[in-house]
Amino acid sequence: MSERKKTRVLVLDDDRFMLEFVSHLLKELDVDEVLVAEDGKAGLFVLSTQIDDVDLLICDIEMPGMDGIEFLRNIANQKYGGKIVLFSGVDEDLLKAIERLAIVRGLSVIGTLVKPVTIGALADLLEKLTLPVQVKVESSRSRQIFGVDELKEALLADQIKIFYQPKICALNRRVTSVECLARWQHARYGYVSPDNFISVIEQNGLINDFTRNILRKSVQQLDTWLQQGMDLKISVNVSMENLDRFNLPEIYQEAVQNSNVPIERVVLEITEGKLGRDFAQSLDILTRIRLKGFGLSIDDFGTGYASMETLKYMPFTEMKIDRIFAHKAAEDLATRVILESSIKLGKAFGLNVVVEGIETQADFELVAALGCDEIQGYFVAKPMLPDEFICWISDYEQKRK
Repeated sequence: MSERKKTRVLVLDDDRFMLEFVSHLLKELDVDEVLVAEDGKAGLFVLSTQIDDVDLLICDIEMPGMDGIEFLRNIANQKYGGKIVLFSGVDEDLLKAIERLAIVRGLSVIGTLVKPVTIGALADLLEKLTLPVQVKVESSRSRQIFGVDELKEALLADQIKIFYQPKICALNRRVTSVECLARWQHARYGYVSPDNFISVIEQNGLINDFTRNILRKSVQQLDTWLQQGMDLKISVNVSMENLDRFNLPEIYQEAVQNSNVPIERVVLEITEGKLGRDFAQSLDILTRIRLKGFGLSIDDFGTGYASMETLKYMPFTEMKIDRIFAHKAAEDLATRVILESSIKLGKAFGLNVVVEGIETQADFELVAALGCDEIQGYFVAKPMLPDEFICWISDYEQKRK
């Protein structure tokens, strides 16, 4: 009797937790060998060193450096013949568009995974392989990455920490504000990004307390920095699940008023792609939030369906242009045209225009030349804990002089 061919899977993701987690799930599903890579270039290197074929690629789309789309282009040129699964936290329709692109390039895509990944979803995709994979999924088949009880304990134990990613003025390069990004300080996995647990929080009625807690912590940190003479604003992300109560403006106002921070220094970021469920209620709540003095940012602009209607009716003060319209814009004419048009649109509406996801000098210089107001991305700085941010900004200001 012939020996069963070993199943070999390569997982690409810049999130080390996600690499470890998906690897663990694959091994639970009796995959023989799991290889990992933290970006596209590393993935190409891993593939180039293999003697035996890699049967399945599980590829994230949003990675710094060489992103998932570029990686797919490269492996298509190299005639990769295995199966591919795409996964990401991006909008599901965008993920489907990338799937179609991969198929056009001659790649064999057997499905997509939306974060957070579950063992059941992985098992369903493995069953599509022509290889005889032994799938063993018992009661954990529908298990999510983290359970609600574990998350409740994490919230009670104050394990949610805030990282701060700076934005700088495009004109003078001065640090103007920071985006406040939640991370779960997990005992096993280290700092875990919200993509991996926020859906559990949203689905179990914890999102309002979670967001209020993040806002309070962020405001307290800004209070400290203002007292130290730092001239900064903060941005805090708000889930659409928060917009379920008409007294939300008062809740957020109270969270800020318990500090010495002027409310005008706080910007709340709302993702455009999720604004359409109850437009009238969202408009009511967001308008009253503006009335309280908060800034209001439309995040990931260009990835939703009602961009013009959203800008026409919603009282935004800021537009954040998504990284997919800035990445390698200096090299790609179509991307540059979309980027330039978006910046002009934001300025025509009188909005503060922020371009996020900038990773290269060329893209940095381009977006500044095109007239945006603020720039954010790994080229400027990664998200940092407060002590790291203090060291970084001190060094940055010295170099800027």
